[in-house]
Amino acid sequence: MVVTFHSREQEEWGITDGSQEEVKSYFQDICSKARQLIDLPKSWKRWATADRDPIGQWSFGLVTLLGDAAHPTTQYLAQGACMALEDAVTLGEALRIHNNNFEKAFDLYQRSRVARTARIVLSGREMGRIYHAKGVERLIRNDLWRGRSPERFYDAVEWLYGWNVKNCLTNTHI
Repeated sequence: MVVTFHSREQEEWGITDGSQEEVKSYFQDICSKARQLIDLPKSWKRWATADRDPIGQWSFGLVTLLGDAAHPTTQYLAQGACMALEDAVTLGEALRIHNNNFEKAFDLYQRSRVARTARIVLSGREMGRIYHAKGVERLIRNDLWRGRSPERFYDAVEWLYGWNVKNCLTNTHI
């Protein structure tokens, strides 16, 4: 089971022991079925989640970054592994296009990926804020989402789907 929340505790990078009491303290007002789920695990672990502001420079000579090393993101769009795979495919295609000239390929790869991955990092951050809204902001969020069909929830993230490497490499904006 995975439960996410913004902790009142000072977060430290890594994995530490968690507790059912802590989790329950964040979810006192949830429905009884969800509360029953929180009663099931016998032990709890805490993973701090973090992202980093997007950067435009991933490549330095014959070295480049991909995946979380280049653009760490929170879990709220569930795109971390997807972005690493897209990076790998794009990098491979850039190497093919530039006949294994690494510096040119790294430059094309970077220019092709920076805007999309930055959008994912920033959108993931915003989705986390929306999902964990409190007070009046939560009321507004709930009112905006009320009555939507399940398909309409995907409207805001439809730009994530349909990515292809050919389109990515021809639409570099840097």
